[in-house]
Amino acid sequence: MAAPNKSVTLRNNQQFRKVYDLGKKFETTYFSLFIMKTDSDEYRHGITVTRKIGGAVVRNRCKRRIREVIRKYYQKKLEESFGYDLVVNIKSGILKAEFSEIEESFARVMNRFLKTALR
Repeated sequence: MAAPNKSVTLRNNQQFRKVYDLGKKFETTYFSLFIMKTDSDEYRHGITVTRKIGGAVVRNRCKRRIREVIRKYYQKKLEESFGYDLVVNIKSGILKAEFSEIEESFARVMNRFLKTALR
């Protein structure tokens, strides 16, 4: 079991499926984000990149960039009193994007989700 407010990864297909089926979907130019509020105070995430995006080197770079965005966001936003699971499906638009654009896009989506979750 992870410490409170610590990010851990989604590991198996069943966990990903639950987020796809029960979570909310948000679309950006760079990724699709599926997010689901949970009862625990853990933040869990999973990242998927299809082979259409590119070879292994390109796919791994995309995942590293998203992981860093998520890490930075978690450092800033630890005041939420609930946890959530999120799945990020990378789109090809991320290849030419600046890191700051990806960060802004992720923050916008998370703020939209938090506004609806806190109601």
